Amino acid sequence: MVNTITAAALCLAMQTSGMPRAHYACKHAKQMVKVSEKHNLNPAIFAALISVESNWRPHVVSKDNACGLTQVLPQYSRHTCEQLKKPKTSIKEGGYKLRYWVHRYGKSNYLVGLCGYNKGHRCHTKTPNKRGMRYARKVLNLALMIYRQFPGVNSEKAPFSL
Repeated sequence: MVNTITAAALCLAMQTSGMPRAHYACKHAKQMVKVSEKHNLNPAIFAALISVESNWRPHVVSKDNACGLTQVLPQYSRHTCEQLKKPKTSIKEGGYKLRYWVHRYGKSNYLVGLCGYNKGHRCHTKTPNKRGMRYARKVLNLALMIYRQFPGVNSEKAPFSL
């Protein structure tokens, strides 16, 4: 069962951190928390990933044909681009993909996992892709801003690092 309190706290944190389109993100906070819990992901990082990927615009299609909120490539998905434009589908698929990359590089290695999410197999611990690592740092910086706004959280120490 989705933790409604966590979803409400995430919504409040996104709004107070100044995240663009936080009002739209709040509509999907329960879904993000549900997927984050299912895949053992930090919900602040997942929310930041969506913000960086699509700025919470569900119908965005990139020049590389990545679709939806989480900007998943249909050729590496079980879904079409039209299906990925549906927020619920995109959040589920994006969470599945993020879990794959994060767990591939160690259960809490978000930096390299996010690089993999963005650049695929070109990111690994010995010679990570520079653009992919910039992307990962951008997501983690936004996630840290969101995380620090969670009610009752110690703003000095996050469960992830840059």
